[in-house]
Amino acid sequence: MATTSASDIVIDARCEISGKTGTIRFVGTTDFAPGKWVGVELDDPSGKNNGSVNGKHYFDCKPNHGVFVRSSQVKLPVSS
Repeated sequence: MATTSASDIVIDARCEISGKTGTIRFVGTTDFAPGKWVGVELDDPSGKNNGSVNGKHYFDCKPNHGVFVRSSQVKLPVSS
């Protein structure tokens, strides 16, 4: 699997992060840390948030299904 670059990451794409699968819901800058971030809605409740961090809403998902990572941590496409 090739290295994922920020330009490969698009909203609603399926992905894998540290062995967990999910759907990309946000790509961009945030208020919680500098640089570009990728917000992922995980398939299972193994995340850290609901798409909000420090009271700011970035995307919608169920509680504990959201996680923010750097593009270098995202693997595309998901293997079947």
